[in-house]
Amino acid sequence: MSGILFAFTLGCSLVFLRHENLLMGIDWVRSKPILGLAALVCPLLAVGSAFGLVLWTGEYYNAIVNISPFIVVCIGIDDAFLMTAAWHRTNPELSPARRLAETLAEAAVAISITSFTDMLTFGIGCFTTLPGVRLFCLYTFWGITFTYIYQITYFTAVIAYAGEMEDKGLHSLFGFWPCWKKCIRPELANTITLKWFFAGSVCREYDRQQDEIFGRNSMEPKKVPIKNGENENESILQRLKAYLSTLESNQDDSDHHLKSHHGRETFVNWFFREFYGPYLLKTNTKVMVLVLYLIYAFIALFGCSQIKEGLNPKNLVRESFYLNNFYVLIDETFWQEGLQMQVVVNNPPDLYDPNGRESFNKMREEFEDTQFTMKKNATMIWLDAFETKIIEDESNFNISLPKTSEEWYERVKEWLITAGGRRLWELDMVWDKHNESSNHLKAFRFQVGLKNYRTPTDHTNSCKLMRQIASKFPELNITTFHEYYPFADQYLELKPALFRNIFLAVFCMMVVSILMIPNLFAAFTIIAAIISIDVGVLGYMALWGVNLESVSMITVIMSIGFSVDLSAHIAYAYVKSEGCSKTKAIAALETLGWPVFLGAFTTLVGITVLTFVDAYIIQIFFKTIFLVIGFSLIHGMVFLPVLLTIMLPNANIRKEKHFPHRNEKAEEMQFAARKLTPKLSVIHPAVDAISIDSKNLHEIDLVSQKGETEAETTKTSEKK
Repeated sequence: MSGILFAFTLGCSLVFLRHENLLMGIDWVRSKPILGLAALVCPLLAVGSAFGLVLWTGEYYNAIVNISPFIVVCIGIDDAFLMTAAWHRTNPELSPARRLAETLAEAAVAISITSFTDMLTFGIGCFTTLPGVRLFCLYTFWGITFTYIYQITYFTAVIAYAGEMEDKGLHSLFGFWPCWKKCIRPELANTITLKWFFAGSVCREYDRQQDEIFGRNSMEPKKVPIKNGENENESILQRLKAYLSTLESNQDDSDHHLKSHHGRETFVNWFFREFYGPYLLKTNTKVMVLVLYLIYAFIALFGCSQIKEGLNPKNLVRESFYLNNFYVLIDETFWQEGLQMQVVVNNPPDLYDPNGRESFNKMREEFEDTQFTMKKNATMIWLDAFETKIIEDESNFNISLPKTSEEWYERVKEWLITAGGRRLWELDMVWDKHNESSNHLKAFRFQVGLKNYRTPTDHTNSCKLMRQIASKFPELNITTFHEYYPFADQYLELKPALFRNIFLAVFCMMVVSILMIPNLFAAFTIIAAIISIDVGVLGYMALWGVNLESVSMITVIMSIGFSVDLSAHIAYAYVKSEGCSKTKAIAALETLGWPVFLGAFTTLVGITVLTFVDAYIIQIFFKTIFLVIGFSLIHGMVFLPVLLTIMLPNANIRKEKHFPHRNEKAEEMQFAARKLTPKLSVIHPAVDAISIDSKNLHEIDLVSQKGETEAETTKTSEKK
């Protein structure tokens, strides 16, 4: 999996350069292959730190925890894509320090939402009553926590280092070798080899040198004055500020007049703005999307009604393992008929007394007359053997039957000692040694034959039925037991624990959404998307043949965190945008459509390797994660934009007084007119690069930005 993800992240870190002769090449100045490596190293470091911390605290380790690294790696790479996209969005003419600051300012919200929601989801799972689920959530919680810490420290430092290399025009691969240290400018690359392996866009350092040569505005960094002397009247705070200023003495503020983000056109932006967004928001397409959602919801609800609990023991081993054939034979023969259930009578009645015997026989008949138990001839009980013995003694040896209760119990003890009953039945009876009467029977057990006991659902239903029968006779204090009752108890706890954890997780997601999304109604649309995705995962999981057990419960809990990630990004971008509902939805897709798709796609790539593992538990994990990511991507890219345009056409965090006379129809006409207006590129073709791109969320204002671009284009044409 690491090799596949490394190749994918490395490919996504490359930036392509279009030369003047329309030939394509790799821009080795702006490409960041080192970030592709760091994107994998960061979550791997987090996995090692998390496992070390949890094991150091004395917690146990089980097989389900092996799945945790896959989750941490996928989340870490998703965050790396968001930060890389934010870096490519910044203006290359800025200093590396300011570009890094703009990158963190843009990606902080997205990464924080992703990390905090996932931490909350698995943090809630740490308090579940199932030990396996608790351990998995504990390991994954700390893995995500360390991933977030390393993302804003280690990965940010790697971005800063790569940014310094880009600022100096160094080759992103060969920058350490003196002979290949600098990239060749695009206009000097006259061969295919140079274009593909040694060319790079013009760096900021070269522009600064050209400004000095031709006497243009000086780009020398301005020095912050440093005070050598200290005034005795200065306060401690003032002295601290003076000391901190010495650490920033080489700060470059010569780019303060430049825009923080460039307006470069990329294929991805064009695709979402000109093709996908307008097509999705057509009236006919909206109707089709709503119909598809109703079909999706109907199938999901039907699947929820078909959920089955439990894990078949034969699925605990690999299909190719020899023990699997043993479980298959047991399933077809022994578990069909022949198992024995233990019934313990902790407060037995006087079995010589007719009333006590009638109460016991009634209880026994209740156990023997169910769909999961065999008839009287399959019940193993010492009482039947003793009754047969005393009747034989009367017939063969003319020994009279017991006349009193004390004599009856005395004959029972003699039978156990002298007549052969001890070998078979002594362990089934407990005599009260502290009672004045040595013949007092304190407790005993008998065994009932079982049938139709093949599936985990049969185990669960049989367990519930036997306990219900036992509760009908409280005076006897009956306990029932079978070797698979611990599994049945786990299955009985699954649904309540699942719904409890889902409720707590959704509540926490609602709180986070309200705090992070600056619009209350948009936050509730995210909650609706989370519920819709979870219902879909449960329903389609059941239809795909996955039962509800500990592993699938883990993945369902995890689906809450994944589902809120993609939906929150789109809803946040929609609320931050300006204009009519159609303009806002298209801007949201143009801004975060590509990073959201990449994050989901890398997760799917990361779990694809699990399809080759010959283990049923791993297959369950793959199926549920595939459903989670697939449904989250469909909701974020299809259902949610349509829902937002219908339910929240005027949702905006800015005050409505800025738009007192908003006319949505007029804005849609203006949007269509802008689409038909040809645009002139003011970007030099040598640096017109295609990269993974996203717009800055706090600067989305399509009307004003495009108006400024057209004005600048007009001024440039007039000067020429």
